[in-house]
Amino acid sequence: MRNNARPLHARKFTFSFGPANSASMSPSFGRQSLRPFSIAIFDQVVLSITNFLIGFSLIRYASDHDYALYVLVQSTLILMVSVHNSYLTGPLTILATKIPTEQRWQTIGSVKRVQRRLLRTGAVPLILVPLLGYVTGLMDGLLAWVVAAGIFAVWAALRREYLRSVLLMYFRPQALLGADAAYAVTLLAGVAAAISIGTNVVVGATFALAVAGWAGAAQAHRALHKDQAWDEGRAVTIWPQIHALGVWSLTGSVIWWVLGQSYSYFLATRLNLTAVADVNATRLLLMPAVILTTGVGSLLSPTAPGWYAQIGLHRLVRRLLLFMLVVGLLQFAYFLSIWIGRHWLVVDILHKNIHDLDRLVILWVCVIVIGLCRDILQCALVAMGRLKSLAWQVGVSTAIAVVIMWFGVGWWGAPGVLIGMIIGELINLAGIILLLRKCMRQAPAPTNSSLAPP
Repeated sequence: MRNNARPLHARKFTFSFGPANSASMSPSFGRQSLRPFSIAIFDQVVLSITNFLIGFSLIRYASDHDYALYVLVQSTLILMVSVHNSYLTGPLTILATKIPTEQRWQTIGSVKRVQRRLLRTGAVPLILVPLLGYVTGLMDGLLAWVVAAGIFAVWAALRREYLRSVLLMYFRPQALLGADAAYAVTLLAGVAAAISIGTNVVVGATFALAVAGWAGAAQAHRALHKDQAWDEGRAVTIWPQIHALGVWSLTGSVIWWVLGQSYSYFLATRLNLTAVADVNATRLLLMPAVILTTGVGSLLSPTAPGWYAQIGLHRLVRRLLLFMLVVGLLQFAYFLSIWIGRHWLVVDILHKNIHDLDRLVILWVCVIVIGLCRDILQCALVAMGRLKSLAWQVGVSTAIAVVIMWFGVGWWGAPGVLIGMIIGELINLAGIILLLRKCMRQAPAPTNSSLAPP
């Protein structure tokens, strides 16, 4: 560590690690706390704009076939990142609040070493899959290249996600913005190059995902190493605790992916790739709202455990409701502008004809609004470690949603998958609210002294 650098655990904005940082976790959100959180929100805006531009470019300049394949790659990437974050980084964030300050950085470095080794061990044999698929005739050349590029993209994304999670744990918004900016610029440049080449655009775009992931991971690694050298030599002693929390978090995450992301596979198998392109092109119009919801959730998830330890459940829920209100108002303004200009955006800008556009827009708005409420409210339950309960109820709601999606495609066409998602999400949200109310009744009410700012 450089002599003029302070250890990460001594830095000011370490929202997730509670007791050592009570000043930075003031319930009043002082100016010093609000500014870095605003930077973190702006970081999500950068990612939102990047995804929007990429989706817009692929819809306009690539074929429906290439765009649909790219969507399927992204859906798989989301699944793998969700699995990783649920089993590893989510439990690690919860457990880190209970680890002595001087041991946290050592634990994080040791887990980083193990994650790197596991990714290398898993990725090498997986590369043989597209090769064998092509040799045996199960995959054509295009699909084999896409699968190979997708494997590298997943590898890079998981490395990037772990390092991002560390930046979020220590609440380093400037460093997080720098790492995501490197990711965004690289990805935009790679997709632009793939489109300019014009042949097999989906292959170039998928490889761009891989290169961008490595660029973002490298920038995050440098930012963390700048303040304190990595300590990766110690044995990881918290795997049993990580496993105990992660197994239920992982179960819920995989089930959630089925509920929220598998619709593209339903459309591809039950209808065609054109339906996949239509539904996802409509979603693209609302992508900034989607990314804002996901981004705020990803910021609150590692932050909520520290808040819960510091201020208790009742005030944590009030704080989450405030976030939900603010984000909801921003989303409403955006939805209104999109509804007014939807036909101009689709026909004149995207140069696309989307069947049943109005119904798809309305249904997607419902999915996004329900998702916002779910993502923010469940942060309180995750902070309390109620992962088993969350997994059970998302399992029930997903089973109902999958049945409705499967038959709904036959009854209503492509909108059927969104109707099934809405019903499943409403059931899941109702379960979250009931469970949260039960926990709040059992939790001690805040005292007047606890309401006073420190």
